[in-house]
Amino acid sequence: MNGFSGTLIDTDILVIGAGAGGLLAALSAKRHGAPGTRVTIADTWLVGRTGHTAFSNAWTVVVEPDDDLEAITREIIAGNDWIADQLLIREVLAMSWNRLKDLEGLDLKFPKDDKGRYIRRPTRGLDETRVLCPEGGGLEFSWRLRRGLEAEGVQILDRTFVTGLMRGRGDAIVGAVGIHSRTGEFYAIKARATVVCTNAITFRSGFVRDITGTGTLLAYKAGATLRNAELSYTRPGTPRFYFEGITFAIQEGARFVNAKGEQFMPRHEPVWGDEADVPRIARAMAIEHQQGNDPLYLDMSLVPEPVRETFIKSKVKWMEYFYRKLGKETQTEIFGSTPYYPQNQMTKMGIRTDAACRSDVPGLLSAGLAQAGAANHFAGFHIGMCIGTGWIAGRSAVEELDRLRAPVLDADEVRALHAESNRERNDAEAAKSDRVLRDLQALMFAWDVSVWKHAARLERALDRLATLRETFGALRAPHTHELVRLKETEAMLLAAEFILRASLYRTESRLSHFREDCDFRDDANWLCWVDICDACGAPQLSRTPIPTPISAPGGPERQSVRRTIRGAP
Repeated sequence: MNGFSGTLIDTDILVIGAGAGGLLAALSAKRHGAPGTRVTIADTWLVGRTGHTAFSNAWTVVVEPDDDLEAITREIIAGNDWIADQLLIREVLAMSWNRLKDLEGLDLKFPKDDKGRYIRRPTRGLDETRVLCPEGGGLEFSWRLRRGLEAEGVQILDRTFVTGLMRGRGDAIVGAVGIHSRTGEFYAIKARATVVCTNAITFRSGFVRDITGTGTLLAYKAGATLRNAELSYTRPGTPRFYFEGITFAIQEGARFVNAKGEQFMPRHEPVWGDEADVPRIARAMAIEHQQGNDPLYLDMSLVPEPVRETFIKSKVKWMEYFYRKLGKETQTEIFGSTPYYPQNQMTKMGIRTDAACRSDVPGLLSAGLAQAGAANHFAGFHIGMCIGTGWIAGRSAVEELDRLRAPVLDADEVRALHAESNRERNDAEAAKSDRVLRDLQALMFAWDVSVWKHAARLERALDRLATLRETFGALRAPHTHELVRLKETEAMLLAAEFILRASLYRTESRLSHFREDCDFRDDANWLCWVDICDACGAPQLSRTPIPTPISAPGGPERQSVRRTIRGAP
Protein backbone atom coordinates (compact mmCIF):
# COMPACT_ATOMS: atom_id res chain seq x y z
CA MET A 1 0.00 0.00 0.00
CA ASN A 2 1.71 3.19 -1.17
CA GLY A 3 2.43 5.71 1.56
CA PHE A 4 1.58 3.27 4.35
CA SER A 5 3.99 3.41 7.27
CA GLY A 6 3.36 0.69 9.81
CA THR A 7 2.40 -2.98 10.17
CA LEU A 8 -0.40 -4.61 8.19
CA ILE A 9 -2.10 -7.59 9.85
CA ASP A 10 -4.57 -9.80 7.98
CA THR A 11 -7.13 -11.87 9.92
CA ASP A 12 -10.64 -13.28 9.55
CA ILE A 13 -12.13 -12.13 12.86
CA LEU A 14 -10.80 -9.25 14.96
CA VAL A 15 -11.87 -8.95 18.61
CA ILE A 16 -11.20 -5.57 20.24
CA GLY A 17 -11.02 -5.69 24.03
CA ALA A 18 -9.91 -8.50 26.35
CA GLY A 19 -12.33 -8.53 29.25
CA ALA A 20 -14.73 -11.44 29.75
CA GLY A 21 -16.69 -10.51 26.62
CA GLY A 22 -13.66 -10.28 24.36
CA LEU A 23 -11.95 -13.39 25.71
CA LEU A 24 -15.10 -15.49 25.22
CA ALA A 25 -15.74 -13.97 21.78
CA ALA A 26 -12.28 -15.02 20.62
CA LEU A 27 -12.66 -18.50 22.11
CA SER A 28 -16.11 -18.91 20.57
CA ALA A 29 -14.97 -17.72 17.14
CA LYS A 30 -12.09 -20.15 17.15
CA ARG A 31 -14.26 -23.09 18.22
CA HIS A 32 -17.12 -22.31 15.84
CA GLY A 33 -14.90 -21.47 12.88
CA ALA A 34 -13.69 -23.93 10.30
CA PRO A 35 -10.12 -25.23 10.73
CA GLY A 36 -7.72 -22.48 9.80
CA THR A 37 -10.06 -19.61 10.71
CA ARG A 38 -7.81 -16.77 11.81
CA VAL A 39 -8.89 -15.03 15.02
CA THR A 40 -7.05 -12.04 16.49
CA ILE A 41 -7.68 -10.31 19.84
CA ALA A 42 -6.25 -6.86 20.62
CA ASP A 43 -6.19 -4.89 23.85
CA THR A 44 -4.60 -1.62 24.94
CA TRP A 45 -2.80 -3.43 27.76
CA LEU A 46 -1.69 -7.00 28.48
CA VAL A 47 -4.38 -9.53 27.51
CA GLY A 48 -5.25 -11.58 30.61
CA ARG A 49 -4.20 -8.80 33.00
CA THR A 50 -6.46 -5.95 31.98
CA GLY A 51 -9.91 -4.54 32.48
CA HIS A 52 -12.74 -4.87 34.94
CA THR A 53 -12.92 -8.65 34.82
CA ALA A 54 -9.28 -9.21 35.77
CA PHE A 55 -9.55 -6.90 38.76
CA SER A 56 -12.85 -8.21 40.10
CA ASN A 57 -13.80 -11.33 42.03
CA ALA A 58 -15.38 -12.57 38.76
CA TRP A 59 -18.70 -13.49 40.34
CA THR A 60 -20.91 -14.81 37.57
CA VAL A 61 -24.48 -16.04 37.26
CA VAL A 62 -24.93 -19.74 36.48
CA VAL A 63 -28.30 -21.40 35.94
CA GLU A 64 -27.95 -25.04 36.90
CA PRO A 65 -30.07 -27.70 35.17
CA ASP A 66 -32.49 -27.93 38.12
CA ASP A 67 -32.96 -24.15 38.40
CA ASP A 68 -36.08 -22.39 37.12
CA LEU A 69 -34.70 -20.72 33.98
CA GLU A 70 -37.93 -18.88 33.18
CA ALA A 71 -38.30 -17.48 36.70
CA ILE A 72 -34.69 -16.25 36.72
CA THR A 73 -35.12 -14.73 33.26
CA ARG A 74 -38.27 -12.86 34.28
CA GLU A 75 -36.62 -11.69 37.50
CA ILE A 76 -33.63 -10.22 35.67
CA ILE A 77 -35.87 -8.58 33.03
CA ALA A 78 -37.88 -6.96 35.81
CA GLY A 79 -34.64 -6.07 37.56
CA ASN A 80 -33.73 -4.11 34.42
CA ASP A 81 -37.09 -2.29 34.62
CA TRP A 82 -37.72 -3.91 31.20
CA ILE A 83 -34.84 -2.00 29.55
CA ALA A 84 -33.53 -5.27 28.16
CA ASP A 85 -33.30 -7.55 25.14
CA GLN A 86 -35.38 -10.32 26.64
CA LEU A 87 -34.50 -13.07 24.16
CA LEU A 88 -30.80 -12.32 24.46
CA ILE A 89 -30.96 -12.44 28.26
CA ARG A 90 -32.73 -15.81 28.22
CA GLU A 91 -30.16 -17.26 25.81
CA VAL A 92 -27.28 -16.00 27.97
CA LEU A 93 -28.81 -17.62 31.05
CA ALA A 94 -29.69 -20.84 29.23
CA MET A 95 -26.10 -21.33 28.05
CA SER A 96 -24.45 -20.37 31.37
CA TRP A 97 -24.11 -24.01 32.53
CA ASN A 98 -22.27 -25.01 29.35
CA ARG A 99 -20.02 -21.97 29.62
CA LEU A 100 -19.17 -22.99 33.19
CA LYS A 101 -18.06 -26.36 31.83
CA ASP A 102 -15.99 -24.60 29.14
CA LEU A 103 -14.23 -22.60 31.84
CA GLU A 104 -13.55 -25.71 33.89
CA GLY A 105 -12.11 -27.25 30.74
CA LEU A 106 -9.50 -24.47 30.85
CA ASP A 107 -8.52 -25.61 34.38
CA LEU A 108 -10.45 -22.85 36.11
CA LYS A 109 -11.67 -24.10 39.51
CA PHE A 110 -14.97 -23.22 41.18
CA PRO A 111 -15.52 -23.96 44.91
CA LYS A 112 -17.77 -26.87 45.84
CA ASP A 113 -19.13 -28.15 49.16
CA ASP A 114 -18.45 -31.58 50.68
CA LYS A 115 -21.27 -33.04 48.57
CA GLY A 116 -19.77 -31.80 45.32
CA ARG A 117 -22.31 -28.98 44.82
CA TYR A 118 -21.18 -25.59 43.57
CA ILE A 119 -21.09 -22.98 46.31
CA ARG A 120 -23.40 -20.21 45.12
CA ARG A 121 -24.89 -17.12 46.75
CA PRO A 122 -27.93 -14.92 46.15
CA THR A 123 -27.15 -11.50 44.72
CA ARG A 124 -28.45 -8.05 45.54
CA GLY A 125 -31.95 -7.08 44.48
CA LEU A 126 -32.82 -10.59 43.23
CA ASP A 127 -34.36 -13.67 44.82
CA GLU A 128 -34.09 -16.59 42.39
CA THR A 129 -30.72 -15.83 40.80
CA ARG A 130 -27.54 -17.43 42.16
CA VAL A 131 -23.91 -16.51 41.47
CA LEU A 132 -20.51 -18.10 42.05
CA CYS A 133 -16.90 -17.09 41.55
CA PRO A 134 -13.73 -18.95 40.52
CA GLU A 135 -10.81 -19.63 42.80
CA GLY A 136 -8.31 -16.83 42.23
CA GLY A 137 -11.01 -14.41 41.10
CA GLY A 138 -10.80 -12.33 37.96
CA LEU A 139 -7.04 -12.48 37.51
CA GLU A 140 -7.10 -16.27 37.40
CA PHE A 141 -10.20 -16.21 35.18
CA SER A 142 -8.59 -13.88 32.64
CA TRP A 143 -5.18 -15.59 32.64
CA ARG A 144 -6.63 -19.08 32.18
CA LEU A 145 -8.61 -17.77 29.22
CA ARG A 146 -5.51 -16.18 27.71
CA ARG A 147 -3.71 -19.50 28.00
CA GLY A 148 -6.72 -21.19 26.42
CA LEU A 149 -6.68 -18.77 23.48
CA GLU A 150 -2.96 -19.35 22.97
CA ALA A 151 -3.58 -23.10 22.88
CA GLU A 152 -6.37 -22.62 20.32
CA GLY A 153 -4.07 -20.60 18.06
CA VAL A 154 -5.64 -17.16 18.55
CA GLN A 155 -3.30 -14.30 17.61
CA ILE A 156 -2.87 -12.01 20.63
CA LEU A 157 -1.95 -8.35 20.17
CA ASP A 158 -0.94 -6.91 23.54
CA ARG A 159 -0.74 -3.14 24.07
CA THR A 160 -2.55 -2.28 20.87
CA PHE A 161 -4.74 0.80 21.29
CA VAL A 162 -7.38 0.90 18.57
CA THR A 163 -7.94 4.42 17.23
CA GLY A 164 -10.40 3.85 14.40
CA LEU A 165 -12.56 1.36 12.48
CA MET A 166 -12.12 1.02 8.71
CA ARG A 167 -14.97 1.04 6.18
CA GLY A 168 -12.79 0.19 3.17
CA ARG A 169 -14.53 0.70 -0.16
CA GLY A 170 -18.03 -0.18 0.97
CA ASP A 171 -20.50 0.00 3.85
CA ALA A 172 -19.07 -2.85 5.90
CA ILE A 173 -16.40 -2.62 8.60
CA VAL A 174 -13.19 -4.19 7.26
CA GLY A 175 -11.03 -4.00 10.36
CA ALA A 176 -9.36 -1.38 12.53
CA VAL A 177 -6.28 0.75 12.94
CA GLY A 178 -4.35 1.43 16.10
CA ILE A 179 -1.04 2.20 17.72
CA HIS A 180 1.21 0.32 20.11
CA SER A 181 0.45 1.94 23.46
CA ARG A 182 4.15 2.20 24.34
CA THR A 183 6.09 2.60 21.09
CA GLY A 184 3.45 4.38 19.01
CA GLU A 185 3.94 1.94 16.10
CA PHE A 186 0.97 2.12 13.70
CA TYR A 187 -1.08 -0.99 12.83
CA ALA A 188 -3.73 -1.61 10.21
CA ILE A 189 -5.66 -4.80 10.97
CA LYS A 190 -7.67 -6.11 8.02
CA ALA A 191 -10.60 -8.33 9.12
CA ARG A 192 -13.69 -9.86 7.58
CA ALA A 193 -15.65 -9.41 10.84
CA THR A 194 -14.89 -7.15 13.83
CA VAL A 195 -16.24 -7.62 17.37
CA VAL A 196 -16.05 -4.60 19.71
CA CYS A 197 -15.78 -5.76 23.33
CA THR A 198 -14.25 -2.77 25.09
CA ASN A 199 -15.54 -1.87 28.52
CA ALA A 200 -17.86 0.95 29.55
CA ILE A 201 -16.88 4.60 29.97
CA THR A 202 -15.87 5.15 33.61
CA PHE A 203 -14.27 8.63 33.64
CA ARG A 204 -11.45 6.76 35.44
CA SER A 205 -13.51 6.01 38.54
CA GLY A 206 -13.64 2.89 40.66
CA PHE A 207 -10.78 0.47 41.11
CA VAL A 208 -9.88 0.01 37.41
CA ARG A 209 -8.94 3.49 36.31
CA ASP A 210 -7.93 2.63 32.77
CA ILE A 211 -11.38 1.48 31.69
CA THR A 212 -12.40 4.17 29.23
CA GLY A 213 -14.60 2.24 26.78
CA THR A 214 -13.35 3.91 23.61
CA GLY A 215 -14.67 1.12 21.37
CA THR A 216 -18.30 2.17 21.66
CA LEU A 217 -17.46 5.71 20.51
CA LEU A 218 -15.38 4.39 17.61
CA ALA A 219 -18.39 2.30 16.57
CA TYR A 220 -20.59 5.41 16.76
CA LYS A 221 -18.20 7.29 14.48
CA ALA A 222 -18.28 4.34 12.07
CA GLY A 223 -22.09 4.48 11.80
CA ALA A 224 -23.33 2.29 14.66
CA THR A 225 -26.18 3.34 16.94
CA LEU A 226 -25.65 3.60 20.70
CA ARG A 227 -28.25 3.18 23.43
CA ASN A 228 -28.70 3.37 27.23
CA ALA A 229 -26.50 6.46 27.63
CA GLU A 230 -28.79 7.83 30.35
CA LEU A 231 -28.26 4.71 32.48
CA SER A 232 -25.21 4.16 34.68
CA TYR A 233 -23.76 1.83 37.25
CA THR A 234 -24.20 3.97 40.33
CA ARG A 235 -23.21 2.59 43.71
CA PRO A 236 -21.97 3.53 47.19
CA GLY A 237 -18.23 4.10 47.33
CA THR A 238 -15.47 5.69 49.36
CA PRO A 239 -12.20 7.28 48.21
CA ARG A 240 -10.42 5.84 51.26
CA PHE A 241 -10.22 2.31 49.84
CA TYR A 242 -11.94 -0.02 47.39
CA PHE A 243 -14.15 -2.65 49.01
CA GLU A 244 -15.28 -5.52 46.77
CA GLY A 245 -18.06 -7.10 48.82
CA ILE A 246 -20.72 -4.58 49.86
CA THR A 247 -23.49 -6.88 48.61
CA PHE A 248 -22.38 -9.77 50.79
CA ALA A 249 -21.48 -7.58 53.78
CA ILE A 250 -25.08 -6.39 53.83
CA GLN A 251 -26.26 -10.01 53.73
CA GLU A 252 -24.12 -10.54 56.85
CA GLY A 253 -25.68 -7.58 58.70
CA ALA A 254 -23.93 -4.37 57.57
CA ARG A 255 -26.23 -1.36 57.23
CA PHE A 256 -26.06 2.17 55.83
CA VAL A 257 -26.46 4.93 58.41
CA ASN A 258 -26.50 8.73 58.27
CA ALA A 259 -24.86 11.32 60.50
CA LYS A 260 -27.73 10.94 62.99
CA GLY A 261 -27.03 7.23 63.32
CA GLU A 262 -30.27 6.36 61.49
CA GLN A 263 -30.49 3.33 59.22
CA PHE A 264 -31.98 5.32 56.35
CA MET A 265 -32.49 2.69 53.64
CA PRO A 266 -35.81 1.32 55.02
CA ARG A 267 -37.23 4.84 54.69
CA HIS A 268 -36.36 4.98 50.98
CA GLU A 269 -36.83 1.27 50.14
CA PRO A 270 -39.40 -0.14 52.62
CA VAL A 271 -39.33 -3.68 51.18
CA TRP A 272 -35.70 -4.30 50.26
CA GLY A 273 -34.01 -1.86 52.64
CA ASP A 274 -30.22 -2.19 52.52
CA GLU A 275 -30.53 -5.19 50.20
CA ALA A 276 -31.91 -3.01 47.41
CA ASP A 277 -29.97 -2.89 44.17
CA VAL A 278 -27.05 -0.44 44.38
CA PRO A 279 -28.49 2.27 42.06
CA ARG A 280 -31.39 2.63 44.49
CA ILE A 281 -28.95 2.82 47.40
CA ALA A 282 -27.08 5.57 45.53
CA ARG A 283 -30.39 7.41 44.98
CA ALA A 284 -31.21 7.21 48.68
CA MET A 285 -27.75 8.48 49.59
CA ALA A 286 -28.11 11.44 47.21
CA ILE A 287 -31.43 12.39 48.80
CA GLU A 288 -29.95 12.05 52.30
CA HIS A 289 -27.14 14.37 51.17
CA GLN A 290 -29.68 16.83 49.76
CA GLN A 291 -31.51 16.80 53.10
CA GLY A 292 -28.31 17.55 55.03
CA ASN A 293 -28.04 14.15 56.69
CA ASP A 294 -24.45 13.48 55.63
CA PRO A 295 -21.82 12.19 56.20
CA LEU A 296 -23.12 8.72 55.43
CA TYR A 297 -21.51 5.46 56.49
CA LEU A 298 -21.60 1.74 55.82
CA ASP A 299 -21.79 0.39 59.37
CA MET A 300 -19.70 -2.78 59.21
CA SER A 301 -19.60 -3.10 63.01
CA LEU A 302 -22.83 -5.08 62.68
CA VAL A 303 -21.03 -7.89 60.81
CA PRO A 304 -20.46 -10.78 63.28
CA GLU A 305 -16.85 -11.25 64.38
CA PRO A 306 -16.59 -14.87 63.11
CA VAL A 307 -17.21 -13.83 59.48
CA ARG A 308 -15.25 -10.56 59.42
CA GLU A 309 -12.13 -12.34 58.25
CA THR A 310 -13.84 -13.12 54.92
CA PHE A 311 -14.04 -9.39 54.19
CA ILE A 312 -10.40 -8.53 54.96
CA LYS A 313 -8.91 -11.43 53.04
CA SER A 314 -9.36 -12.33 49.41
CA LYS A 315 -8.43 -15.05 46.94
CA VAL A 316 -8.02 -12.22 44.41
CA LYS A 317 -4.28 -11.54 44.42
CA TRP A 318 -4.39 -7.76 43.99
CA MET A 319 -6.96 -7.39 46.79
CA GLU A 320 -5.01 -9.69 49.11
CA TYR A 321 -1.92 -7.53 48.49
CA PHE A 322 -3.98 -4.42 49.27
CA TYR A 323 -5.21 -5.86 52.56
CA ARG A 324 -1.71 -7.00 53.58
CA LYS A 325 -0.35 -3.53 52.84
CA LEU A 326 -2.99 -1.89 55.03
CA GLY A 327 -2.28 -4.30 57.88
CA LYS A 328 -4.04 -3.31 61.09
CA GLU A 329 -5.50 -0.31 59.31
CA THR A 330 -7.73 -2.74 57.39
CA GLN A 331 -9.79 -3.45 60.50
CA THR A 332 -10.01 0.26 61.31
CA GLU A 333 -10.87 1.39 57.79
CA ILE A 334 -13.40 -1.27 56.82
CA PHE A 335 -15.04 -1.82 60.21
CA GLY A 336 -14.70 1.77 61.44
CA SER A 337 -16.53 4.96 60.51
CA THR A 338 -15.50 5.60 56.92
CA PRO A 339 -17.74 8.02 54.95
CA TYR A 340 -19.42 6.66 51.82
CA TYR A 341 -20.77 8.62 48.87
CA PRO A 342 -23.13 7.97 45.95
CA GLN A 343 -20.76 7.22 43.08
CA ASN A 344 -21.24 7.10 39.31
CA GLN A 345 -18.80 4.32 38.37
CA MET A 346 -19.58 3.72 34.70
CA THR A 347 -22.14 4.37 32.01
CA LYS A 348 -24.26 1.53 30.67
CA MET A 349 -24.13 3.01 27.16
CA GLY A 350 -23.48 0.32 24.55
CA ILE A 351 -23.83 -0.54 20.89
CA ARG A 352 -27.30 -1.42 19.60
CA THR A 353 -27.34 -4.98 18.26
CA ASP A 354 -29.83 -7.72 17.49
CA ALA A 355 -30.10 -10.83 19.67
CA ALA A 356 -27.19 -12.34 17.68
CA CYS A 357 -24.96 -9.40 18.76
CA ARG A 358 -24.80 -7.93 15.23
CA SER A 359 -24.84 -4.14 14.97
CA ASP A 360 -26.57 -2.08 12.27
CA VAL A 361 -23.27 -1.85 10.38
CA PRO A 362 -22.30 -4.94 8.32
CA GLY A 363 -19.22 -6.68 9.63
CA LEU A 364 -19.47 -5.05 13.08
CA LEU A 365 -20.58 -7.01 16.15
CA SER A 366 -20.42 -6.29 19.85
CA ALA A 367 -20.26 -8.13 23.18
CA GLY A 368 -19.66 -7.52 26.87
CA LEU A 369 -20.35 -4.09 28.29
CA ALA A 370 -19.92 -2.59 24.82
CA GLN A 371 -23.21 -4.31 23.89
CA ALA A 372 -26.51 -2.80 25.05
CA GLY A 373 -28.57 -5.92 25.74
CA ALA A 374 -29.09 -5.11 29.42
CA ALA A 375 -28.62 -1.93 31.39
CA ASN A 376 -28.43 -3.40 34.89
CA HIS A 377 -26.06 -6.27 35.49
CA PHE A 378 -26.32 -6.75 39.27
CA ALA A 379 -23.48 -8.56 41.06
CA GLY A 380 -22.62 -11.61 38.98
CA PHE A 381 -24.99 -11.01 36.09
CA HIS A 382 -22.49 -8.39 34.90
CA ILE A 383 -19.79 -10.91 33.99
CA GLY A 384 -22.38 -13.58 33.17
CA MET A 385 -23.78 -11.31 30.46
CA CYS A 386 -20.27 -10.61 29.16
CA ILE A 387 -19.52 -14.33 28.96
CA GLY A 388 -22.80 -15.08 27.17
CA THR A 389 -22.73 -12.23 24.68
CA GLY A 390 -19.07 -12.94 23.97
CA TRP A 391 -19.91 -16.52 23.05
CA ILE A 392 -22.85 -15.44 20.89
CA ALA A 393 -20.85 -12.69 19.14
CA GLY A 394 -17.99 -15.06 18.35
CA ARG A 395 -20.43 -17.56 16.86
CA SER A 396 -22.20 -14.86 14.87
CA ALA A 397 -18.88 -13.50 13.58
CA VAL A 398 -18.10 -16.91 12.10
CA GLU A 399 -21.51 -16.93 10.40
CA GLU A 400 -20.72 -13.50 8.95
CA LEU A 401 -17.68 -14.87 7.13
CA ASP A 402 -19.94 -16.57 4.58
CA ARG A 403 -22.21 -13.52 4.14
CA LEU A 404 -19.75 -10.69 3.68
CA ARG A 405 -17.61 -9.96 0.68
CA ALA A 406 -13.86 -10.22 1.07
CA PRO A 407 -12.63 -6.98 2.70
CA VAL A 408 -10.81 -4.45 0.55
CA LEU A 409 -8.86 -1.68 2.24
CA ASP A 410 -9.01 1.89 0.99
CA ALA A 411 -5.47 3.29 0.89
CA ASP A 412 -6.70 6.86 1.28
CA GLU A 413 -8.75 5.89 4.36
CA VAL A 414 -5.78 4.13 5.97
CA ARG A 415 -3.51 7.10 5.33
CA ALA A 416 -6.13 9.46 6.76
CA LEU A 417 -6.53 7.33 9.89
CA HIS A 418 -2.74 7.15 10.18
CA ALA A 419 -2.55 10.94 10.00
CA GLU A 420 -5.39 11.28 12.51
CA SER A 421 -3.60 9.02 14.99
CA ASN A 422 -0.66 11.46 14.96
CA ARG A 423 -2.57 14.72 14.54
CA GLU A 424 -2.38 15.55 18.24
CA ARG A 425 1.38 14.94 18.55
CA ASN A 426 3.72 17.82 19.39
CA ASP A 427 6.95 16.99 21.17
CA ALA A 428 7.25 20.55 22.48
CA GLU A 429 3.96 20.40 24.39
CA ALA A 430 3.40 19.40 28.03
CA ALA A 431 1.03 16.59 29.01
CA LYS A 432 -2.18 18.34 30.11
CA SER A 433 -4.96 15.78 29.57
CA ASP A 434 -5.29 15.17 33.31
CA ARG A 435 -6.30 18.80 33.88
CA VAL A 436 -9.29 18.41 31.58
CA LEU A 437 -10.03 14.99 33.07
CA ARG A 438 -10.20 16.37 36.62
CA ASP A 439 -12.68 19.02 35.55
CA LEU A 440 -14.70 16.41 33.65
CA GLN A 441 -14.74 14.15 36.70
CA ALA A 442 -15.93 17.00 38.92
CA LEU A 443 -18.75 17.59 36.45
CA MET A 444 -19.83 13.98 35.87
CA PHE A 445 -19.34 12.72 39.45
CA ALA A 446 -21.53 15.40 41.03
CA TRP A 447 -24.33 13.57 42.85
CA ASP A 448 -26.95 16.05 41.62
CA VAL A 449 -25.93 15.51 37.98
CA SER A 450 -25.11 11.79 37.75
CA VAL A 451 -27.37 10.24 40.42
CA TRP A 452 -30.24 12.58 41.37
CA LYS A 453 -30.84 14.49 38.15
CA HIS A 454 -32.83 17.61 37.25
CA ALA A 455 -33.32 19.29 33.87
CA ALA A 456 -31.89 22.63 35.01
CA ARG A 457 -28.75 20.98 36.42
CA LEU A 458 -28.29 18.85 33.29
CA GLU A 459 -28.52 21.94 31.08
CA ARG A 460 -25.89 23.73 33.14
CA ALA A 461 -23.67 20.65 32.94
CA LEU A 462 -23.94 20.66 29.14
CA ASP A 463 -22.85 24.31 29.06
CA ARG A 464 -19.85 23.51 31.25
CA LEU A 465 -19.01 20.51 29.08
CA ALA A 466 -18.91 22.69 25.96
CA THR A 467 -16.25 24.85 27.63
CA LEU A 468 -14.21 21.79 28.55
CA ARG A 469 -14.33 20.53 24.97
CA GLU A 470 -13.01 23.88 23.73
CA THR A 471 -10.12 23.67 26.17
CA PHE A 472 -9.42 20.09 25.18
CA GLY A 473 -9.31 20.96 21.47
CA ALA A 474 -6.08 22.89 21.94
CA LEU A 475 -4.15 20.07 23.64
CA ARG A 476 -1.33 18.14 21.97
CA ALA A 477 0.67 15.08 23.07
CA PRO A 478 4.44 15.10 23.63
CA HIS A 479 4.69 11.28 23.67
CA THR A 480 2.73 8.10 22.95
CA HIS A 481 1.41 7.62 26.49
CA GLU A 482 -0.12 11.09 26.47
CA LEU A 483 -1.50 10.51 22.96
CA VAL A 484 -3.40 7.47 24.26
CA ARG A 485 -4.63 9.54 27.20
CA LEU A 486 -5.84 12.26 24.85
CA LYS A 487 -7.74 9.76 22.71
CA GLU A 488 -9.36 8.28 25.82
CA THR A 489 -10.26 11.72 27.17
CA GLU A 490 -11.75 12.66 23.80
CA ALA A 491 -13.99 9.58 24.04
CA MET A 492 -14.96 10.46 27.61
CA LEU A 493 -15.94 14.00 26.60
CA LEU A 494 -18.15 12.66 23.79
CA ALA A 495 -19.68 10.07 26.12
CA ALA A 496 -20.42 12.79 28.69
CA GLU A 497 -22.38 14.72 26.08
CA PHE A 498 -24.42 11.63 25.20
CA ILE A 499 -25.08 10.88 28.87
CA LEU A 500 -26.32 14.40 29.61
CA ARG A 501 -28.44 14.68 26.46
CA ALA A 502 -30.03 11.25 26.95
CA SER A 503 -30.69 12.07 30.63
CA LEU A 504 -32.55 15.20 29.55
CA TYR A 505 -34.41 13.30 26.85
CA ARG A 506 -35.88 10.57 29.10
CA THR A 507 -38.45 12.44 31.18
CA GLU A 508 -39.15 9.72 33.74
CA SER A 509 -37.26 7.79 36.44
CA ARG A 510 -36.33 4.20 35.63
CA LEU A 511 -33.62 1.80 36.70
CA SER A 512 -30.50 3.90 37.48
CA HIS A 513 -31.87 7.04 35.79
CA PHE A 514 -33.48 9.14 38.55
CA ARG A 515 -34.98 12.53 37.70
CA GLU A 516 -35.90 14.67 40.71
CA ASP A 517 -38.26 16.63 38.45
CA CYS A 518 -39.79 13.45 36.93
CA ASP A 519 -39.73 11.05 39.87
CA PHE A 520 -42.02 8.38 38.42
CA ARG A 521 -41.87 5.49 35.96
CA ASP A 522 -43.88 6.04 32.78
CA ASP A 523 -44.43 2.76 30.90
CA ALA A 524 -46.96 4.33 28.54
CA ASN A 525 -44.41 6.68 27.02
CA TRP A 526 -41.00 5.35 27.99
CA LEU A 527 -41.02 1.57 27.62
CA CYS A 528 -38.36 2.13 24.99
CA TRP A 529 -34.67 2.44 24.40
CA VAL A 530 -33.12 5.86 23.90
CA ASP A 531 -30.94 5.48 20.80
CA ILE A 532 -28.22 7.85 19.59
CA CYS A 533 -26.86 7.97 16.06
CA ASP A 534 -24.69 10.38 14.13
CA ALA A 535 -26.67 12.78 11.93
CA CYS A 536 -24.33 14.92 9.85
CA GLY A 537 -21.84 15.28 12.68
CA ALA A 538 -24.35 15.83 15.50
CA PRO A 539 -25.95 13.27 17.85
CA GLN A 540 -29.58 12.48 17.04
CA LEU A 541 -31.73 10.94 19.78
CA SER A 542 -34.76 8.73 19.15
CA ARG A 543 -36.97 6.17 20.87
CA THR A 544 -37.16 2.49 19.94
CA PRO A 545 -40.03 0.48 21.50
CA ILE A 546 -38.85 -2.52 23.53
CA PRO A 547 -40.38 -5.90 22.58
CA THR A 548 -41.63 -7.91 25.58
CA PRO A 549 -42.02 -11.52 24.35
CA ILE A 550 -41.20 -13.03 27.75
CA SER A 551 -42.27 -10.49 30.36
CA ALA A 552 -44.20 -7.21 30.21
CA PRO A 553 -44.70 -4.59 32.93
CA GLY A 554 -48.05 -4.74 34.64
CA GLY A 555 -47.58 -7.17 37.49
CA PRO A 556 -46.33 -6.32 40.97
CA GLU A 557 -43.34 -4.02 41.06
CA ARG A 558 -40.02 -5.76 41.59
CA GLN A 559 -39.28 -3.51 44.54
CA SER A 560 -42.40 -4.72 46.37
CA VAL A 561 -42.11 -8.49 45.87
CA ARG A 562 -39.88 -10.83 47.85
CA ARG A 563 -39.86 -14.52 48.59
CA THR A 564 -40.54 -15.54 52.17
CA ILE A 565 -37.49 -17.81 52.17
CA ARG A 566 -35.05 -15.08 51.23
CA GLY A 567 -31.48 -16.34 51.22
CA ALA A 568 -32.28 -20.04 50.77
CA PRO A 569 -29.50 -21.84 48.89
